[in-house]
Amino acid sequence: MNQLKANLHEFFGCLFRPVLKLLALILFRPKRTFVSEKAKREAFKEPMIIISNHVHGMDGAIIQSLMPFSRVYSITAKDLVERTPLYHWFLSHLRTIPVDRQHISLSWLRESRKRLREGYHIYICPEGDVNRAKVIRPFKSGFVTLAASTGAKVVPIYLNGEYNLLFGKRFRYIVGEPVAMTPPPEGLSEEEMARETEMMFQTVLALEKQLNGFNRTEETIQA
Repeated sequence: MNQLKANLHEFFGCLFRPVLKLLALILFRPKRTFVSEKAKREAFKEPMIIISNHVHGMDGAIIQSLMPFSRVYSITAKDLVERTPLYHWFLSHLRTIPVDRQHISLSWLRESRKRLREGYHIYICPEGDVNRAKVIRPFKSGFVTLAASTGAKVVPIYLNGEYNLLFGKRFRYIVGEPVAMTPPPEGLSEEEMARETEMMFQTVLALEKQLNGFNRTEETIQA
């Protein structure tokens, strides 16, 4: 019975994801840009860790719908998944890995490793929470831990956050070059983890400037 339920759930998910992709294409008119020919050639060619800024609760769903064959699992806050029955139903038909933001848990890390081995990408928003002001906040280092422990490359993406239905500015995003993080045999120290995290943070800031022509700051918003 459990297996039948799981098969039916996956069947409905296979129907749901293409519909979501079609709606995303119609409603938000997404436009993708690659930072270079290397990025265009290498990004998503193998299971990778996708990171981006976090401007809307729909980020994970949109990224999933825009990837080929939706081969993406999104790291999603457990409290968001459990917020309402509708949220739970919606997110359950996407591919999500819940992470408990209230308690220390490594279950998301184990699940992410498993999905990478199965050939899926993992999407993480290192800011940790939605940032509606669109000023990119410093990253948390969870994605570095995942990359260092699996050897998966990290693909940085910047989203412009324009979720305008049908009219207004288009939803645009720019994809950076995949970055390999190869730790020494003894593993990454705290200082090295912080350095790698900051490096990817600066990379996403550079993508923002390339796509928009500027970096959004608290000062520019107030002005």
